[in-house]
Amino acid sequence: MNISNPVKGKILIADDDDDNRILLSIFIESEGWEVLEAQDGQEALEKAIAEQPNIILLDNRMPKLTGTKVYEKLCEQGMKFPVVLLTAYADIEELANSLGICHYLNKPYDLSHLMAIINKFSEESV
Repeated sequence: MNISNPVKGKILIADDDDDNRILLSIFIESEGWEVLEAQDGQEALEKAIAEQPNIILLDNRMPKLTGTKVYEKLCEQGMKFPVVLLTAYADIEELANSLGICHYLNKPYDLSHLMAIINKFSEESV
């Protein structure tokens, strides 16, 4: 990223699938965001607390803590971040709604749709 294109903010991508996480990181960085990565739920929780990202993309099925457990633990600590819950499983809508997570996507998801959600979060935080 050069000086003429300032970073839009920080996004934490938590996904235990290395290929998914790396490809998503490359795409989001190309859109002007700083990317933090986590390979499991515990690492995602620790990085969210330490780094205070603008947005968190959480795979739900990860080792150590699920994405929903990460979200619940952050809420217990009074930390509210815009979250997009990602999963390959069909039961995501009811689960996300029960936790108050407004945005969720089933894998494979459309990157342009994901960026529209990210941009909406970004605009709302300004």
